[in-house]
Amino acid sequence: MRPTLRLPLTAVVLSLVSSVPLTATAAETRTQIVNAANGEVGQGETPPGSNCNPYGACESWCAHFATWTWRKAGSDIPNYGFTGDIYTWGQRKGRAHSGNTGMKPGDIVLYGTGPQNTSTSLHTGVVVATGNGKITTVEGNSHDKVQKLGPFDPKHAKNAGRPGNIYGWVSAQ
Repeated sequence: MRPTLRLPLTAVVLSLVSSVPLTATAAETRTQIVNAANGEVGQGETPPGSNCNPYGACESWCAHFATWTWRKAGSDIPNYGFTGDIYTWGQRKGRAHSGNTGMKPGDIVLYGTGPQNTSTSLHTGVVVATGNGKITTVEGNSHDKVQKLGPFDPKHAKNAGRPGNIYGWVSAQ
C-alpha cells in the first residue's frame, strides 16, 4: 500500500480562494472613480498658470486628471495627455460611445466634435452624478484647477459653459 497525503477540505478551499484574484464590482469601481474625482476638487496648478499638475506632465491636463481617477480605481488606462486618445482607447476596449446620452457616474465625457486632433477633441471630465436628464462632472484643468460643474444638460453642454458639446463618452465598465 502506498502512503497517501490527506489535506483537510478547509486547506484545499482556502488555497483555491487565495489564488482567485479579487476584483471590484462595476458599482464599486464607479464609486472609487467618483470618490477619487470629488476628492481632488480645488487642486490647482503649481505654480498657478503653469499647467504643472500632480496628474501628469506640465501641459494641458484634463485628460491626465480623468485617466488618473480611473487608475486610482484599478483601470489599466494609460496616462493620456490628449483627450481624443481616451476615446480611441475606449473604442479598442469596446467602451466608447458617440453621442451625449447614457452616461453613468464614473464615465469620462469628451467635449468637441470628435477624437481626431486637438482642434476637434477639446476637453474631458469625469461624470460624478446623473439625474433628471442632467449630469455633474469633475474636470481637471478647468480654469487651472479641478472643478465640479453642473448639473447641466449633456445635450447642451456648450450652452452650459463647457468648451464644446459632448461628442462621446467612455464607459468605466
